[in-house]
Amino acid sequence: MRDLALGVPGEFPLARCEGRGLLYQNPRVRVDQLGLAYPPGYGAHAREPELGRTVRRLDAGGRWFLATRLGYMHLRPERVSAADRLRGLGRRHKYLDLFPPWTGKGRLLDVGCASGKFLRQMGAVGWRLAGIEFDPEAAAKARAVTPDVFEGDPVDAPFAPGRFDLVTAFHVIEHLPEPLMALRRMVEWLAPGGLMIVEVPNAGGVGARMFGRYWSGLDFPRHLVHFTPATMGAMVARAGGRVECAAHRTKPRYLIRSLRLLLGARSGSAARTALALSQSRVGAGVMKIVLEVLMPLARPGGLGEAVRYSIRRA
Repeated sequence: MRDLALGVPGEFPLARCEGRGLLYQNPRVRVDQLGLAYPPGYGAHAREPELGRTVRRLDAGGRWFLATRLGYMHLRPERVSAADRLRGLGRRHKYLDLFPPWTGKGRLLDVGCASGKFLRQMGAVGWRLAGIEFDPEAAAKARAVTPDVFEGDPVDAPFAPGRFDLVTAFHVIEHLPEPLMALRRMVEWLAPGGLMIVEVPNAGGVGARMFGRYWSGLDFPRHLVHFTPATMGAMVARAGGRVECAAHRTKPRYLIRSLRLLLGARSGSAARTALALSQSRVGAGVMKIVLEVLMPLARPGGLGEAVRYSIRRA
């Protein structure tokens, strides 16, 4: 298969493990060539680590919600009106999506922290921060947020066992040449009672089934491994952890991106017209509205475009 998103040259075969059903790139990009899979300006690495709007506008209602529902007691305001509570509850989905539960002493490690946007947001609500990032330019930006950023593969990071209360990895594990070893290190870094949150694309989700080789979650050659809930659960168990919760997530942009990749690979005026429509503000807006309604239906059936796993030590 080819790189449909960024045009990195080459063919990248997809294989399936007969025993466990794990999908993976075989042969994969050599470790010393991995940097070539990420062209200059790669989105996650190029963006600035700015605070998101939800964090910038965190008011009394938001602090009350974080304190009472997610354990951020140090943020609890002295006075909370009924209107504040209503505003906090009205934004609960945003808060639950963005903020992990407060855990232990608030020591957080973000694996694959990119330029440090998530770190900056978590630092704004009281977490003590550390990160790991493979890309040198992104790591330099992340160090503007916290100096405690290791540059390289998580397998080689020097952090001591039991150092962190929360270890996160959002859309990172699928990029790693040694995902099992990385997960094993992440479990080791957890303090007693610590929590690990891992989010990856779902190779068993509705997008993968609809679009096949044009599914945006494949993202050849950057994604080396492709997980389903079953294969992720098996790998986590081998790493010494256990999946406590698997939350299926749906966002319109995942399916819209897959549709554009499919249309872009087709020839003919009809495909070009449809692609142009999907890229227009009106067309993209209509698709987003429709998908916002339809995509949540995939969650109960375990068909989300991505899955966020909450993991504890076994």
